[in-house]
Amino acid sequence: MYTAPSPPAHAPGYLLPEGAHALLLEVGDVMQRLAALAATEQANEDLTTHLLHQPGVLAQCLRILSARIDAALRQCNCLAQPASDQREAS
Repeated sequence: MYTAPSPPAHAPGYLLPEGAHALLLEVGDVMQRLAALAATEQANEDLTTHLLHQPGVLAQCLRILSARIDAALRQCNCLAQPASDQREAS
């Protein structure tokens, strides 16, 4: 659990008002979140690029996708076939 550090003691030379310290902590927290998000996005892009440059990965993905499309089309044809057979029998 994250706990914010306490505001600095009022010392000569500390020029920010008390409310500004809380705002600075909030801005720091937002910046940390943005940095973490950017790191996550970069890692995802790196992984995608790495996988696409691996020999055979793209071809394998395309074969799997093609097989799924073929199966779906066969199922559509099977579902449509009995209706046309019924019309021809009438």
